[in-house]
Amino acid sequence: MMANHTNIIRLVGYCYEIKYTTGLAKGRLALIATIDRALCFEYMPRGSLENYLSDEDDGLDWPIRYKIIKGTCEGLKHLHVEMNPPIYHLDLKPANILLDNNMVPKIADFGLSRFITEEKTMITKNLVGTLPYMPREYIERKEISNKLDIFSLGAVMLDIIAGPTGRFRSTKMPSLEFTNQVQGKWKNRLQTRRNGPLLEAYCQQVKTCTEIALKCLEIDRENRPNILEIINQINEKEDIIGEKTKITITNHVPKRKRRTRRKIRSSQWNILIFQEMCIHQSHVIAAKFIARKQWFVVGHQDGFIRVYTYESPVKQVKRFKAHVWNITTLDVHPTEPYLLSIGSQDQIKLWDWNKGWECIKTFDLHGLAYQIKFNPKDTHKFAVASLKDAQVWNIRSSRHEFTLSGHGYIVSCLDYFTRGNQLYMITGSWDKTAKIWDCQRRTCVQTLEGHTDCITCVCSHPDLPILLTGSNDETVRLWNSITFKLEGVLDFELGQVTAIICLKGSKRVVIGHDAGLVITEIRHEKPAYQLLEEITDGFSEERKLGEGGYGTVYKIKLMVLIGLYGTKLLKGHVRV
Repeated sequence: MMANHTNIIRLVGYCYEIKYTTGLAKGRLALIATIDRALCFEYMPRGSLENYLSDEDDGLDWPIRYKIIKGTCEGLKHLHVEMNPPIYHLDLKPANILLDNNMVPKIADFGLSRFITEEKTMITKNLVGTLPYMPREYIERKEISNKLDIFSLGAVMLDIIAGPTGRFRSTKMPSLEFTNQVQGKWKNRLQTRRNGPLLEAYCQQVKTCTEIALKCLEIDRENRPNILEIINQINEKEDIIGEKTKITITNHVPKRKRRTRRKIRSSQWNILIFQEMCIHQSHVIAAKFIARKQWFVVGHQDGFIRVYTYESPVKQVKRFKAHVWNITTLDVHPTEPYLLSIGSQDQIKLWDWNKGWECIKTFDLHGLAYQIKFNPKDTHKFAVASLKDAQVWNIRSSRHEFTLSGHGYIVSCLDYFTRGNQLYMITGSWDKTAKIWDCQRRTCVQTLEGHTDCITCVCSHPDLPILLTGSNDETVRLWNSITFKLEGVLDFELGQVTAIICLKGSKRVVIGHDAGLVITEIRHEKPAYQLLEEITDGFSEERKLGEGGYGTVYKIKLMVLIGLYGTKLLKGHVRV
């Protein structure tokens, strides 16, 4: 029986092999059977929760910790309540909770787990498991019940809320005093970046989760709550955070002393939702618009691609199984009827919608892919953000042409942009940096630093010389794509940045956060450097006259500049 749930690690395959050889057994010739067995589970790129434990003052922000707590509870609920017969995990601990790319927790390692066919306590002969996460009735009397997992859950929750020392600290003072201490520490940390109702809501969540954790650690197992009671109590407190369920658009950004926002203006917009529709029960992972067909395509966690019209009424055009599991990213060819898709630990596939969505080519990518993007100048090529590098492929040859390596951790996102007539690429990484690559020379020309957590998305504005980088630190940084200098920082206090979209022909930018959606507007003045680039044709060799005493001399184009002080005729030479 397989547990199929978002918060349970997924079994993707197994191997059972018997090899027969001849040899001596007790001095006699015999046929000897060697059995090899292996289980293969989905890959969790962020490793175990154990690597992210810290106290209230440092490490993961509260929304992420809360997300991990709730996901772990949902996974345990599936095992205890939704499975028939139920499963007791019996070794729940941070090392057995794995995290995917989006910090979604998945309960793993069922080596000690048991199917329970009767609702009663059992006695085991062997004492196994991890003692700090085991209750007294198990250590002393070897009793097993569903309240064993609840005790372990409480210990894990305290680890998440207050760090590895949290449980020890909780034993040194009354429960109420400990709860108030933890809530106070979290309030001090949270109020540096949040205020008002959101701050109070988060503090209330901290208090509730701490109280639940302490209740789970009761010595008398009859006093511990069951998993349904825990889930209900958590959900009651989640309702007070409206941002979790509503689209929030605001033009109010609290002032900060520690940040300066230059030439950035936020605007207020009204969003009209024309039609609400349920696409499919499976989780939507990726989506793209195909404007020339007036379609949008959706990639699902179950490996299916579904195509819909976006004119009302919305109709499904096509549905097909594209990958075994979890479509991670999609991209649409700018001119040809092609769609690229990637599934978890699967091939890259090229689909032709003029041929009935036939798969016309595959590409063997070794490792996971986080984003894929067609080259806007040479549309037969595309780039893939994969593990610690960006790879460039050719759809004509199905060949991997070259790799851009230099990040210290997983490359999660990329985008193309032009600087003069030259094509560049920006990549974002979990190492908290973005890198600029010269696609012709295949070298890194700049590293953008400043984020304090993983970079989750990058975007080049189609009209303005602006690059945008979003991060788990909840900020979006704006960089000049000519000078690569920081232009400003956006922080709307809505949680991790999940997506950035720039609109062609507009200065508007759409920013997706964990807790809301923001539409803002960038006001950007043309810098002197960009002007120099324009009048020298991108510092081209054809306009280079030689070297002067103060630098290279270029012949410039005739331009008419109309400014605040009238009209000026610009003609001649310039040194840079």
